Amino acid sequence: MKTTSERGKFKMEINNALYKNPDVIDLLLGDTSGLKASEVRKRFKEHVNSHLFIDDTITDTSTFIFYDVSFPELRSNIKSCSITMYLITNRATLENYAKDGYYGDRIDILSQMVEDTLINNDDTANSFGIGRLSLDSIYPYNSERMYGCVMTFSVPNFR
Repeated sequence: MKTTSERGKFKMEINNALYKNPDVIDLLLGDTSGLKASEVRKRFKEHVNSHLFIDDTITDTSTFIFYDVSFPELRSNIKSCSITMYLITNRATLENYAKDGYYGDRIDILSQMVEDTLINNDDTANSFGIGRLSLDSIYPYNSERMYGCVMTFSVPNFR
């Protein structure tokens, strides 16, 4: 297996898992009940991207997920895969979302939804690498207009 092919596969798995979570769709897009599936998918792609972003380039007053996959450690038989995920929102939208069973502001809630999607869902957690995906760290992200968090996940895989 090619070492680099896993990057694209992991990105597809992440994107599909997030798209299947109705809570994530609701937080990112709001009420989509009147939209066709193709329009929901199009709008989802505007808010979830498989690349990292450049600070202060987003002008929309909205919420976004940006992520990328890296291999910080490559050994002869095993490689460590790392997923870096930025969950960001415009400061104007930070405090205007609540959902039963979730705590904190919009980004706190979104991070819990992402954790539920990637870690607490057995089908998704076991679809990466040779072990379960694990959440390694969460750090705040702070810029002039945007606020969020940076989540880092990892999983071992065969090389």
